[in-house]
Amino acid sequence: MSGDKKNSNKNQLTPEQIAVIAGLLTNVLSVRAILVDRNQTVEIIIQGDLSKKKDKDKMFKEVANMRFGDVWDLFMNTK
Repeated sequence: MSGDKKNSNKNQLTPEQIAVIAGLLTNVLSVRAILVDRNQTVEIIIQGDLSKKKDKDKMFKEVANMRFGDVWDLFMNTK
């Protein structure tokens, strides 16, 4: 039973993870580098400029309270 509970938490994205995904999908954020060390630890460096994107800031705040499936549908249906 505790294993099921542990697995269900892995499937839930945090607001921070959703914001990063949204930033990548909307090109507000871009991958600057992917680093892999000898221990196979992966670091992904992303960058972006939110200072000129007031509408995007508002969107990130709204997205933080949404379920991932709803966010995904929103981005997949906009062009």
